Amino acid sequence: MGGESLSNEERAAIFSKVLGKSITYEQQSIEDFYKTYTAFGMPHSFVYNFLAYYSDDISRNSTPQLAVIIGRPLRTLEEWLKENANEFQ
Repeated sequence: MGGESLSNEERAAIFSKVLGKSITYEQQSIEDFYKTYTAFGMPHSFVYNFLAYYSDDISRNSTPQLAVIIGRPLRTLEEWLKENANEFQ
């Protein structure tokens, strides 16, 4: 909460400079974040909404958190259609 907008990597560089030792930023996967915080007892909706709002790598056109909920990677429509083409014959 400062007067400038910094990336996580820029924050790590400042910590390194000020503390005089190497600090690196490591992005935790969405799935690991979700599992960690729900294991601590945080409600699903809180963790999900936190991820949706604050995650740097979330595309505004998709919701990768859904992969955590359904337990598999998300697919494109084209991939799904190829897998289910017989159902449309």
